[in-house]
Amino acid sequence: MAAYLRQLKGKTGRSYDALAKRLGVGKSTLHRYCSGEGVPPRFTLLEQFAKECRASQAEIIELHRRWVRAQTVQLPEAESGADQPAEPPEAPLPPSPESPPPAKRYPPFLRNRRTWWTLAGLAALVMGAVLIWRPGQDFIADAETAHLCTERSGVKHVDARQGGHVWTRDFVCANRPDTPLYVNVGSTEKIAVLDTPKSWFVCWELGRVQSDGGRVWYYTRGDRSEPGKERWEGWGFVGAEHVDATTHPLPNMPRCDQ
Repeated sequence: MAAYLRQLKGKTGRSYDALAKRLGVGKSTLHRYCSGEGVPPRFTLLEQFAKECRASQAEIIELHRRWVRAQTVQLPEAESGADQPAEPPEAPLPPSPESPPPAKRYPPFLRNRRTWWTLAGLAALVMGAVLIWRPGQDFIADAETAHLCTERSGVKHVDARQGGHVWTRDFVCANRPDTPLYVNVGSTEKIAVLDTPKSWFVCWELGRVQSDGGRVWYYTRGDRSEPGKERWEGWGFVGAEHVDATTHPLPNMPRCDQ
């Protein structure tokens, strides 16, 4: 991903400082992403970067593919403390044109005729269940899961605000777009914004009372910094009133002071 970012930047001739000002981030932050020392928490920043570099739609799609891979690959640091990322597996060589096509082989459990009939019967049952599904039931299921947050482990969020502390667990929840982040739980100083409708959060703390009467605040990293607030690199607190969950604070989420 970092190599691809440098390739896009090289087409423009623009400096890191110039691009960082256009993107609303610090020069050091942008340089860290382009040197492979970090991965942006959300793709919004990279998409803006690519557009500033006049990337084509195909190049933006390729950049997104590499960003997804960088986000999902389990880094050795999360498991054994190593600093080097895991090497991607080598792609298999394509077959030689002279080689005959491989024979179609089935797993042993599918070579039995009785097994075929059993699977066919199960498929029929599933299709029957789909056909008798009453309209509206899918909306009920969606409503029941709309407020659920997903707990993830093995992630890597480098918190420059806390001296490079690495968060290896987060909670992904829906949130209102254009959600403001504040410098601390008692401040009204806006330092960043969440643009995406779903975000991750790492811990919670009690702070000033919000408009809905709640006092729970969640710690995360915004999609873009407010002008003049780049030194925080997007890290701040979001009011729980903007986070869609059945209860606050989220179950199993640690408190920020622990």
